[in-house]
Amino acid sequence: MNEICFAAIFFFLVPLVNGSHFLGGTITWRPLIASATGSPVAIVITQTYSWTYSLMQCTSALIASNGDIPAYSSVSSDTLVCISNCSTGSAGYSPIGVLPQCTDFSSSVGTSIGQRMDTLSLTSGDDFSVAFQSNAWRSLTTSSRAAWSISTNINLQPRSDNGLYNNAPVATVMSPINIPVNQPTVINVPIADADGDPLRCRWSTASNGVNECGDVCPPSSLPPGTVIYPNCTIIITGPNVTDWFAVTLMVSKISFSHYMTVLFLYIGRRFH
Repeated sequence: MNEICFAAIFFFLVPLVNGSHFLGGTITWRPLIASATGSPVAIVITQTYSWTYSLMQCTSALIASNGDIPAYSSVSSDTLVCISNCSTGSAGYSPIGVLPQCTDFSSSVGTSIGQRMDTLSLTSGDDFSVAFQSNAWRSLTTSSRAAWSISTNINLQPRSDNGLYNNAPVATVMSPINIPVNQPTVINVPIADADGDPLRCRWSTASNGVNECGDVCPPSSLPPGTVIYPNCTIIITGPNVTDWFAVTLMVSKISFSHYMTVLFLYIGRRFH
């Protein structure tokens, strides 16, 4: 089914640990031409990531010039690699870079945000998963240097109802999200689908053949009692002012089992 997964972090005004540069992100894709049929198929992959501002500083000048985020560690050479059903299932795919162009930043919150879009030509019938996998999440309550795995399943089997190719669902949320201490907080994640298909949410997993969450798989990555509902509503209670948590979930199309997109969110909290 079509899915989006995201991871969220809760923050509490604590210093960032040097080397912990990743603050979440999302990967999604769509056909370049909505009415496309036949083969090859042109698709657009969109990657959006958040980074620690002190280590990868976006500026107004870089945003104006569509410049890349200043790379840290191996980010400039990291790629979106095939991780499932590769070779025959991924005809025409070659790994693309992950370093994005600057789109926004906040020195006070400590984040730089970037996005990149790549157009690829693939074969009709391709069905494979790609992922950006590495480590050094911002230091979390559950792990000091957690690994991440942001993946998307690209399935180019034509839909049975109209013969066209699916679009990935989209989830949008501002990052970070601040929540009060010891107070149940409702987070409604906005979701949408260009095909108009019904959607549902679930926690992401690492047990279905594709690692959707790295070291931040629920429920162990979350405070006790955190729940998610199929309409993408999360209820969470933060226990301590200095805690950070990563939250990962999948948004899926109910009627079609064509592809899966993994979305990571970054959620923080700093009120007491």
